[in-house]
Amino acid sequence: MSSAQDSADIVKRFFDAFNAGDIAAAFATLSPDIEWTYHGPRDRIPFAGTFVGHAGVQDFFARVGQVIEVKEMTPIALVGVGDQVFGRGIEHSMSLATGREYRVQWSHVYEVKDGLMTRFDEFIDTAAVADCLTAEP
Repeated sequence: MSSAQDSADIVKRFFDAFNAGDIAAAFATLSPDIEWTYHGPRDRIPFAGTFVGHAGVQDFFARVGQVIEVKEMTPIALVGVGDQVFGRGIEHSMSLATGREYRVQWSHVYEVKDGLMTRFDEFIDTAAVADCLTAEP
C-alpha cells in the first residue's frame, strides 16, 4: 500500500511529465489497466466517457486533441488519503471549431496502487465545456 504522500507524488509526476510534453513519462505513472473517466454528456463532449488501459487513455487524448487546444492544466492542490488522491485545479482550453475558450476549475479523484494510477475521475463544469465546443464565438 502506498502512503498518502507517495500517492500524491505519483499524480504530481504525471502532471509534471504531461505539462512538459513527456508523454512516455506521464504514461509510466499509469497502470496498464487504468480506468480513466471524464464525466459529462458524450453527445456534446466527444472525449466524455470511460476509457480503459493505456490504449483507452491514448484514445481519450486523441479525442481531446481533435476538438480543443489545452492551454493550461494546472493542479492547485493534490491531497493524498491512503491510496486516494483528491485534486483541484484549473483548465484553460480553446475549441478548435469555434475559437471560444473556457477557463474552469476541476476536481479529480485518483486511485494509486503499487506506485501507479489505477483510476482517474474528472469532474468539471461540463456545461461550460459543451457550450464552448458548440456555440459560435
